[in-house]
Amino acid sequence: MGRLLVRPLWQRFHPAPTTRLKQRTRVAMDPIQLLVMANRIDGITREMTNTLVRTARSTTLVARDFSTSISTTEHELFAAPEGAPVHVYGSGLLCQTMADLHPDFQEGDAFLHNDPYLGNTHPADHTVIVPVFYEGEHVFTTCVKAHQADIGNALPTTYMPNAVDVYAEGALIFPCVKIQEHYQDVGDIVRMCRKRIRAPEIWYGDYLSMLAGARVGEQRLKELCAKYGLETVQTFVREWMDYAERMAIAEIRRLPAGRIQAETTMDAFPRLPDGLHIQAAIDVDPAVGQVTVDLRDNPDCTPTGLNLSEATAMNCGITGVLTVLNSKRSAKAPIVPQCAGSFRPIKVLLRENCVVGIPQHPVSCSMATNTVCDRALAMVYSGFSQLADGIGLAEPCWGSPPFQAVVSGYNPKRDEPYVAQLFSGTAGGAASAESDGWLTYLLPNGGGLNYVDECEVVEQKYPFVHWDCRVRLDSEGAGRTRGAPGNVSTFGPLRDPMDVHYSLEGRTNVPRGVRGGGPALGPAAAIYRAGGAFEPLPNMVGEQTVQPNERIVSYSAGGGGYGDPHQRPAQSVLNDAVEGYISVRRAREIYGVVLTGDPAKVETLQIDDRATTDLRARSP
Repeated sequence: MGRLLVRPLWQRFHPAPTTRLKQRTRVAMDPIQLLVMANRIDGITREMTNTLVRTARSTTLVARDFSTSISTTEHELFAAPEGAPVHVYGSGLLCQTMADLHPDFQEGDAFLHNDPYLGNTHPADHTVIVPVFYEGEHVFTTCVKAHQADIGNALPTTYMPNAVDVYAEGALIFPCVKIQEHYQDVGDIVRMCRKRIRAPEIWYGDYLSMLAGARVGEQRLKELCAKYGLETVQTFVREWMDYAERMAIAEIRRLPAGRIQAETTMDAFPRLPDGLHIQAAIDVDPAVGQVTVDLRDNPDCTPTGLNLSEATAMNCGITGVLTVLNSKRSAKAPIVPQCAGSFRPIKVLLRENCVVGIPQHPVSCSMATNTVCDRALAMVYSGFSQLADGIGLAEPCWGSPPFQAVVSGYNPKRDEPYVAQLFSGTAGGAASAESDGWLTYLLPNGGGLNYVDECEVVEQKYPFVHWDCRVRLDSEGAGRTRGAPGNVSTFGPLRDPMDVHYSLEGRTNVPRGVRGGGPALGPAAAIYRAGGAFEPLPNMVGEQTVQPNERIVSYSAGGGGYGDPHQRPAQSVLNDAVEGYISVRRAREIYGVVLTGDPAKVETLQIDDRATTDLRARSP
């Protein structure tokens, strides 16, 4: 049965040519009605999202580490307007698994899926899948995927970079099991989760929230079918997919033709003393309107938790290309929609038993949504900068320092243990050809959609204090457009020790700039001991116990720059100094802009035009 899903990605996400030709010969829908119905579908997906925001139990979901999506009867992603790319671009794989393992699925069913070998991202992402029926016919499938605070791992964290295999990882894995039948819970599954997951009430509250989001989508899709009629809805689905394909092809045809050899190297890691070098061959064919991303020439799966799942490996190629196609300063909304129609002109080539490919059980995929995933995704979109100036992006923030840690301990208020995934700060996005990096980018695979924790809310729920959150000075990658700076975040426990699990990949191989842009600072961590001593924490994989009266400090990475820093408008450099992103010294030494005034009183800072012109003229 495990072999059912190991088919070429091209066959899964690209309908057979005869099917596509047949679709194109159908009568086109009125464009106004097409857009009205597209917005209605997006509204349904957003209502699913709002349901989780309002009802979730854990701060992990409140910080938006979840995504909602709608797929078609052919098990292709149809709508995910606010979904994180790493979560939703593989929705078709999840729905196909449901159909393969449960061919007799019925109305009222719901499935729990977190199996990375059968289309899911990684075990920490629990997905609730609900098939939607109208007048006895399967018409859509709703998916709600949410990162859990705990999944039963051997350690109180959902990220296990040191796991040699899935058994050492310890995750409780559900290969698309039925968790509801006739709209009633399958009690056996719920009891398994309660027995194996730390803080089970948090998990159960989030499960109910996910289920509510999926059922809200189910109800609204039935209402859509009742309003427009099934035939009109089916025509709309076909037309919207074809429209998305045409938009993707049109943007690809604007690119120069060429073959890109992209590469990136991770830092040394436990059991990977030489780090991990990965690469991609990217062929851009504007005449045909197709981009091929070949990820097959990469190392085999590693004895770590860093291996990508098939879903995340596929996401890296598709997201990287779509990021480039949608990176336009003037765009007020994505130019190319997020749906499987957009994927048709993007061909991603993977191989089995590859660290950036298709893993086989029992390889661990614990970290499959970051680290290697971040590297591979950014490798693709930064690689496009090789084609010409004005295309692509630099490299973004690397690593998951303590602001993004999984923390655990004892909560005396509730007389129970706690486990929480933090987003107590942010990290810097890469500069694009047209825009500065996104200040609250946080992590590449999330597409900037995650929220920063509300300190007051987190402190009410858990027994620790968030002391500080600010911009990390001079951490940005300089350039004509600059990367966003990183962040400094400080927190610690109140009365009882707190365990903190994090990762500092990217300290040596920092985020790079492109086309003359500068690198950004990589991540770091430190701790203030009870007596006030400041102690750097050097370990790549951090498992730190923080005692009462101690504080852990997180330094997140910035994003790389794009283009020559001396081409950056002097006024933009002054604005960055006033905002506290860069120092007066860095403005002069890196950007060639001389500022006068008192740095302690930013309102006094001004550009010395003559000195700036002379300094930039003398620079090579």
